[in-house]
Amino acid sequence: MRNALMLFSLVLLGACSSQDAIQDHFIDGNSLPSNSAVNYLTQQIANELVRQNDQLTSKQALLVATPVLLDDLTTTNPLGLQIQQGLITAMHDHQFNLVDLNVGENVSVTNEGELLLTRDWRKLPADLPVEHVLVSTMSLSMDMLVVNSRIVNVTNNRVVSAAASSVGVAQLPGYLRMAEKVTSKDGKLHRNSQPGQADIQIIGANQ
Repeated sequence: MRNALMLFSLVLLGACSSQDAIQDHFIDGNSLPSNSAVNYLTQQIANELVRQNDQLTSKQALLVATPVLLDDLTTTNPLGLQIQQGLITAMHDHQFNLVDLNVGENVSVTNEGELLLTRDWRKLPADLPVEHVLVSTMSLSMDMLVVNSRIVNVTNNRVVSAAASSVGVAQLPGYLRMAEKVTSKDGKLHRNSQPGQADIQIIGANQ
């Protein structure tokens, strides 16, 4: 009951920074399951984006792009994909008019089921009436993942809202882990004197 009341109270504090809210919740080892923790993180990011918003209205279409790694802006990973889904849910909860880019033009009937979502650009609509896109970057340090999100008007590149958050390995054990003694990055092996001396690793991603 105490943990439930604590979580409910933190959700109400939308005006607080997402980092402070997350750190307040993950104390004394009371961490949430990995997927729930991602959803909680994205809800706090959405709260901050709403607080900082100075232009976008609920009637204007908004597209949520897949978060990418800050150092190259073209690569994502399983955690980035999950953050995207969480942001879609969180922004919809705030009554924004969301557009799903992955909805194909036709339903594909297969042995696996009737499928509408796709990542094949040839099956997607050629043009979508979207002027605002929620983009996010992820950067890694030795003990933290930093997520920076912003809503951009793509007609003039104006940032209409921005939010920043950070989360540690303990908060997302199903997605993050401390660096091993020998790590691989950009096709090269790096050896450290002990584990944890390089950037944290995202589980399931090629670093």
